[in-house]
Amino acid sequence: MKKSIITLSLLLACSLLNTSNAVTNQKDRFEDVSVNIPTLSHDYYLGKGSGATHFWHGDNKDMSFTPTGGNDAFDGVSNKVHPELTAHSKKMKKGIFSYKEKFYQVYGYGLTSPMIVDGDNGLLILDPVESVDKMKNVMDDFRKVTGNKKPVAAIMYSHWHPDHYAGVRGIEGAEKALIIAHDTFMTNVVKGSMGGTGPALGFRVDYSLGTLLSVNENGRINGGLGPDFEINEHSLIAPNTLVKGKNGQLAMTIAGVKVEFKHVPSEASDEITAYFPDFNMLFGSEVIQGESFPNLHTIRGTQYRDPSVWFPGVDTLLEYNAQAMMVSHGRPVVGSKHVDNTLTSYRDAIQYTYDQSIKAINNGATQEDLIREIKLPKHLVSHPWLGDFYGSIRHAAKQIFVGEMGWFDGDPTTLNPTYSVTASQRYVSMVGGKDEMMNMATKACDSGDFQWCAELATHAVRVDLEDMEPRLLKAIALRELAYRETNNNWRNWYLTSAQELDGTIDYSKKINLQAPDLMAEFEPSQLVGAMRFSLNAQRSQDKHFTIAFEFGDYQETHALEIRRSVAQFHKDYQGQPKATVKLTKPVFLGLLVGKIDFVQAVKDGYIQISGDAKSVSEFFGLFDKPAENPKVTLR
Repeated sequence: MKKSIITLSLLLACSLLNTSNAVTNQKDRFEDVSVNIPTLSHDYYLGKGSGATHFWHGDNKDMSFTPTGGNDAFDGVSNKVHPELTAHSKKMKKGIFSYKEKFYQVYGYGLTSPMIVDGDNGLLILDPVESVDKMKNVMDDFRKVTGNKKPVAAIMYSHWHPDHYAGVRGIEGAEKALIIAHDTFMTNVVKGSMGGTGPALGFRVDYSLGTLLSVNENGRINGGLGPDFEINEHSLIAPNTLVKGKNGQLAMTIAGVKVEFKHVPSEASDEITAYFPDFNMLFGSEVIQGESFPNLHTIRGTQYRDPSVWFPGVDTLLEYNAQAMMVSHGRPVVGSKHVDNTLTSYRDAIQYTYDQSIKAINNGATQEDLIREIKLPKHLVSHPWLGDFYGSIRHAAKQIFVGEMGWFDGDPTTLNPTYSVTASQRYVSMVGGKDEMMNMATKACDSGDFQWCAELATHAVRVDLEDMEPRLLKAIALRELAYRETNNNWRNWYLTSAQELDGTIDYSKKINLQAPDLMAEFEPSQLVGAMRFSLNAQRSQDKHFTIAFEFGDYQETHALEIRRSVAQFHKDYQGQPKATVKLTKPVFLGLLVGKIDFVQAVKDGYIQISGDAKSVSEFFGLFDKPAENPKVTLR
């Protein structure tokens, strides 16, 4: 945005702030708020008056914690941060948990906290953190604190989300190790990056996890499941050891340590866990998601996470009757009765949310009703693992309606409603014009009704997207909603949207879920097949021809058939294409990410074409690049 516009924005913001008493006088935001989920959980697990001060959950036995210094979360007291959220940040100081000097959790270095198992002659590392630089820090501090210099023998990815694999190249020798994952892992990675909704997930992750925000009282506080989620360098090494099939199991001995891997569909469809029978130690991955209510739905976007599949997955963990448990997010739990309590409460919260939502739906409830009606029972509300910090029963219940019933709420006027922009124009006209709509919105802000203020200002914004006054008022309302929120995803989305509205958003910090190192691990067939999601339907509506790609380094040929607005993928193509493009996977990857110019590559001999060369140029002209920074709120 131009400097003059930003200056105008700031002036207008000051003007609006001066007119709103509710916004300028907020010293009492949390006057009557108490912390129900404290930093330490000993009153819950061990009873009041236990005197325990250890940093993990449950018994003070066989476990130790060595602080390594610092906390990447914002943990200061502020009237712009809910006290519960401040207490949640205080749980995230960096350090290393050690159980029986065999199992280590390097905690607080990112959204995920990797577990490291000390084998006889090598290490097993479970869930590398989300960025190469962070994983290097994990390994450096682990070796410094423990003095352990053993090489890595194996690495486990619990599932396809990048905070569980993307830092893998921060582990020295990782490319020589066993890489263990479920057999659908790579399919899911492709689908979540370039082969499906990856571009949308990329910019929506920035909003929900707050990666475009600074860490301070006005911005990101923590990552909900860890101190932050920032990917500075995204990497991947494809798995070479697979847990196969639904509920599949794989028993191995790695560096002298027996381990049982098991597929447990839950938070992710390809989730695998690890159990160490000789030590009765369970790594629960993200079946139990962390010290927060589970993200039964993520507002960044996902396919339906079926709660009726998830809570039986927790039951699978209960069957181990483990003496100790570490998970991908959150601190360890020690003591079989405490592990049992944690898992039981967690699964009960999921089943309760699902069952009561279905009950309400059967009684005629809509999404709108569910977000207001479905509340956790008293004994679960303040459980140490069920705070409203990442997942939320509020958006979970709404998604259960959509997942089970679809989007239609039953009122036929919502089948084909008036387009939102047109409706806003009519509302503004109906109340007497934009100035009157703004007066109503400002009064709502002055009275402390910030949700209504934002809704009214939205109508004024849609009338003229370039008018900064309604944009700034809506931004003020969204920030006030954010400051009162405990849920990080909600807070981050409010604040990032406010920046989008006032023009201060910084896209330079955005996450790239299509990083070259990630795509380099994809098979040629996956790269070619993923192109179909970028086809321009209008430009291709009268086209019908096939282009084949022959990969000399893989001895494979795959094709895309353009057939009147549809691109059909043909694996291992043996037909008669209009043209065949002969190249290697690195060259094709360079074309996809814009690092290689097609014409120059042909001149330099990196690409050969047989057949109709002009059709190849026409073919590539039928595809579009995803939008660079699509507007999420300003529309």
